[in-house]
Amino acid sequence: MNTFSNSYSSRPTLRVNLDNLRYNYEALKKRVGNAKIGASIKADAYGLGAMQVGRALYGAGCRIFFVATAGEGKMLRDAVGPNSAIYVLNGPSPRDKGVLLGAKLKPVINSLEQARFWADISNSVNEPPYTAIHIDTGMNRLGFDEEEFVEFARDKKLWQSLTPEWVMSHLACAGDKDHPMNKTQLQRFKKAAAQLPITPMSLANTAGVYLGKPYHFQMVRPGIGLYGGYATNNPGQEDIRTVATLLAPILQIRHIKKGDTLGYNASFTASKDMEVAVLGAGYADGIPVLSSNKGYGILHDERVPIVGRVSMDITMVDISHVHMRKEVGGVVVFRGDQLENEAAGIGSINYEMLTRLGQRLRRDYGKPK
Repeated sequence: MNTFSNSYSSRPTLRVNLDNLRYNYEALKKRVGNAKIGASIKADAYGLGAMQVGRALYGAGCRIFFVATAGEGKMLRDAVGPNSAIYVLNGPSPRDKGVLLGAKLKPVINSLEQARFWADISNSVNEPPYTAIHIDTGMNRLGFDEEEFVEFARDKKLWQSLTPEWVMSHLACAGDKDHPMNKTQLQRFKKAAAQLPITPMSLANTAGVYLGKPYHFQMVRPGIGLYGGYATNNPGQEDIRTVATLLAPILQIRHIKKGDTLGYNASFTASKDMEVAVLGAGYADGIPVLSSNKGYGILHDERVPIVGRVSMDITMVDISHVHMRKEVGGVVVFRGDQLENEAAGIGSINYEMLTRLGQRLRRDYGKPK
């Protein structure tokens, strides 16, 4: 007969260690000397909670933040107050005009179309927000292409009306320090930026920090490194601590007979008698369906393999080999120190594993016991 633990709850928990977040911020800051840190808080701070993460980083001294959309920027502004610069990476659009102006958000200008649109806005209001200019140097994502940027740089009236504070680009292959794309992008960036009046420059993401001083310029823009994820193919050089841990409560312990099947589509058949823990967390909480029958969690420092298909609210793990106490109300750990291995095991990346974390998780920002 199973007994409940004293603090049993059927709701899964995301534990966010803000002390470790601040540690990671300081560790990155030490690496870049006098360069400023512009923290990437997009996608709800990579799934960890933009308001709480923003406040913690603000308390650590961060005053520059990057988000993807105006809506994200508005939420962050409400959290950190008026004394920070918040840049919107996706740039301005007609529907977001009111939010950008009302929350004093700074759009990143990615194209001539955005430049002309925002110039019209800037010329029609008092004290328009400053901007950043994004040059594409090889990702072929957002940013001015070479031809557009030449035209933009020649239009003095246009770029003056935008009052750019930064000129920036984004590295595609910084995780591999030997990739030739890094030097190519660096050279393209410096050549393009030279076409504008002297403006502070920013190129490096977390991985770019580890490429060294030539890539740091006046600001770096870390993301995954703040949240405890490795950014390079040489993780030994990265001084980071775990920030996010997903705790899935054990709802039931079942004794499975050889030949029994588990879960949807009967995708797992027991090859022997087993003891299985049924967990109160599924793909709605951030445990991917791709983890079915190949992912794992941790119980009492031992790996417990996922068996059967992960469903919306439930995941099952094999605990047959765990000899320490197993009880309803105990928790199986995901993410945490095994973030990289979890991601690699299903062909994903640490960024996705964090941003998958579901909104119904109870979020615990206190210090871990």
